Amino acid sequence: MSFQVTERNNGDVLVLGLEGRLVIGDAVEEFRRKIDRAIKGGQTKLALDLSGTEYIDSSGMGFLVVAHKVARDAGGMLAMFNPTDRVIDLMLLTKLSGVFHLFATEQDAVDAIHGKAVQPFDPVAYVQERGEHAPGGE
Repeated sequence: MSFQVTERNNGDVLVLGLEGRLVIGDAVEEFRRKIDRAIKGGQTKLALDLSGTEYIDSSGMGFLVVAHKVARDAGGMLAMFNPTDRVIDLMLLTKLSGVFHLFATEQDAVDAIHGKAVQPFDPVAYVQERGEHAPGGE
């Protein structure tokens, strides 16, 4: 499947839907262009819908870290929501689940971006509820 980034607004938050495989090459470059354009346009409140994300390679994960930092340095926030099981496992294996702002739902992500107290998504608890051992964990 090819990669596609959809855009829509939820109030003052730009919601980017990531569909397909976020991997080195055109996919990461397309995502980078969307993030750059948003930040340069003053849009620093970003939420990523990961429900359609099939896979993320090391280049994709690296750019997620960059996007997180760029949004924060611009005075905003990048929150992620609706991660697939495969993305959750990858976040745990790379130990990046503690770096990113992860939420179960879009509304939780938007509320967190606005500074409301919201329960973050706990990938370890989620994996344990699936009856598995957390990747990279005990």
